[in-house]
Amino acid sequence: MNNSRLIEHFTDSSLEFQRKILIRSGLGKETYLPESIHCIPPRPTMAAAREEAEQVIFGALDNLFENTKINPREIGVLVVNCSLFNPTPSLSAMIVNKYKLRGNVKSFNLGGMGCSAGVIAIDLASDMLQILRNTFALVVIY
Repeated sequence: MNNSRLIEHFTDSSLEFQRKILIRSGLGKETYLPESIHCIPPRPTMAAAREEAEQVIFGALDNLFENTKINPREIGVLVVNCSLFNPTPSLSAMIVNKYKLRGNVKSFNLGGMGCSAGVIAIDLASDMLQILRNTFALVVIY
């Protein structure tokens, strides 16, 4: 709320609305907000959003590959779902390039479909595993 007041782009009524939303949302003091939101003024840019996506997705996948001992080149199906952020190149391309997934990986990037697309992503991966046997499917919902 302090940052919203400092940037002076909001009316008193919109600040009051933000305050009510924050109180009712149940967000605590340890709730994460993207780094770009902490800047004064905020810098909600595509570059900042991509940087945040890379930090979150790569951090999770690094942990996954380390804990499961699965080599990323063993992934045969990649399904990425993000309802709001749909950059070019896609998040699935970002993952393929970072982890050097094999050239014949079946890669799908679902976007703009809302929260229910998580179920669609799982179903798509399941269907692909029916066709492509003896491989792993990686589903990333961001």
